[in-house]
Amino acid sequence: MFATTNFNFFQVLKEVFWPLIIAILAMLEKYEELERQKRQEWHWKGSQPRDPVTGELLPDEFSNYKFAPFWRVLDFIKFWKKFIAEPSREKLLPDPVKAPYHQPKYTVVLELRNVLVSPQWDYKKGHYFVKRPALDYFIDMIGYPNFELAAPIVTQIDPQGQRINHALFRDCTKYVNGTHVKDLSRLNRDLKKVIYIDWEPAAFQLNPENVLCVPKWNGDMNDTSLVDLAELLKTIHLSDVEDVRPVLQFYSQFDNPTEEFRKRAKIVGQENQQPATTSQSITTSEEPLKKYRGSLFGARRHAV
Repeated sequence: MFATTNFNFFQVLKEVFWPLIIAILAMLEKYEELERQKRQEWHWKGSQPRDPVTGELLPDEFSNYKFAPFWRVLDFIKFWKKFIAEPSREKLLPDPVKAPYHQPKYTVVLELRNVLVSPQWDYKKGHYFVKRPALDYFIDMIGYPNFELAAPIVTQIDPQGQRINHALFRDCTKYVNGTHVKDLSRLNRDLKKVIYIDWEPAAFQLNPENVLCVPKWNGDMNDTSLVDLAELLKTIHLSDVEDVRPVLQFYSQFDNPTEEFRKRAKIVGQENQQPATTSQSITTSEEPLKKYRGSLFGARRHAV
């Protein structure tokens, strides 16, 4: 015996296909409405705009020009050139916070590639990044609250998002002659308090006075430069430098700024360990730093 059922085609059509058809029509209507709204907000700059409802041509700034289509296309090209070349916003960082919140005095902008991490490749792993030795120590030393840190950061460096204040990506750069250039004037910060660390001169051509130019790191796991770099920034912080640019320009003249700072810090440390005379008063830990700041930052203080 075979089991038989009563199949009602019209019942299936009513209960299954008809609601499905209604849902599809509703989706198409919604899609058309969204497209209509987009046309109201934006029109193709290479052609004369049209009324989003009637489709009629609307007058624009080029309507009275000879060869109006040519000028519209040219305007369209200029628009996209500016869109690609200029940063995505006027202020790259939000306004400094007010009391009772803490706003660090200095802002450090860091290049990620070949400064904090190095791109590598092998047959087993493919493309990947390796962290520079002492990277975690470096971020801990110069991160919030000592400095305001901005970098094109990856989650592996600051997974909790507690040490780095802002992430800046490629859309925040200015595209000049095939190079993505950082424009620090858009940071929304006092440039006297901005420290930018990079290795590629073309990337900081707009603000060279704010840059500490460091050697490119290619993955040497015996490198200790981040320790010295952290100490240099810490010294600037403790010295309460009013304008960091002369300090950065001084150290950038050396092939390896962190190595030069380490040499000078060693000399200052030896001088500071000399026995004090009985007439000298006991000083705090920051006073010797300010005393020898001229040696560290490339200028001796002379007594009047």
